[in-house]
Amino acid sequence: MSSPLEAFQILDRSIEKFVPNLPVGFTWGEAMERLKRSGVKLNWGRFETSLNEYEAFRYGGHQMSNGVEPEVVRLATTLRRNVVGYRNKGKGPSSD
Repeated sequence: MSSPLEAFQILDRSIEKFVPNLPVGFTWGEAMERLKRSGVKLNWGRFETSLNEYEAFRYGGHQMSNGVEPEVVRLATTLRRNVVGYRNKGKGPSSD
């Protein structure tokens, strides 16, 4: 992943596959709460800082940093690797 924008785009697609029953137009907050409850191990503070920067860029026109936050890459990679295994075992995050 060469840019923060690319990392969040990949993460967005992974979340849609990994987290069942997200409502249309789900927020990142809804998805993150489900991922936290499911036990995904991550430095959530660092991830949320990067997420806030991304949302400021996407919705507010602010400039993004050039570096990709390792926690964003870690979460995207973890979800991409586990989506099939979790779906097959019925262990994805709950929809409640």
